[in-house]
Amino acid sequence: MKIKLKNGKSASEDSIHELEAELGCSLSESFRAFVRANDGSSPETNIFKINEKNESGVNAFIPIRDIANEQNRIENLPRKAYPVAWAEGGNYVFIDEGNRGRVFFWDHQEPENTTQIAESFGAFLALLEPFDVKSIELKPGQVKSAWINPDFLKHLKK
Repeated sequence: MKIKLKNGKSASEDSIHELEAELGCSLSESFRAFVRANDGSSPETNIFKINEKNESGVNAFIPIRDIANEQNRIENLPRKAYPVAWAEGGNYVFIDEGNRGRVFFWDHQEPENTTQIAESFGAFLALLEPFDVKSIELKPGQVKSAWINPDFLKHLKK
């Protein structure tokens, strides 16, 4: 993994089994291994490619205890899919166990259109690159205004 994580805890086998029972499917082995050491961790500022035109970053990995609740917030999520990370701007990264554990990006602006971003959770972690916001250079007049709905970012205040 190219990024550093902080504030992660070890998820117990009991909590993993409880989540699997609640979801009705087994967790991917790569995600299971991740939460055994990094449950609920926060990554350093990062970026990953969604497609040729779009990028995002992971704000935090969703703790095991919150995954089922977050799953209920996501529209059009496949039956054996569950969110694993809060992405920038109120979006999610999720694993679809019904699709061989592939990892997808869910955009709140287009909830019916998900984008596959990795073949597995381990492959997704390898896509995360450190990102320095100081590397962004805006030209005068490039941004006219910006607004973010505070409800999208409530989970950051936990």
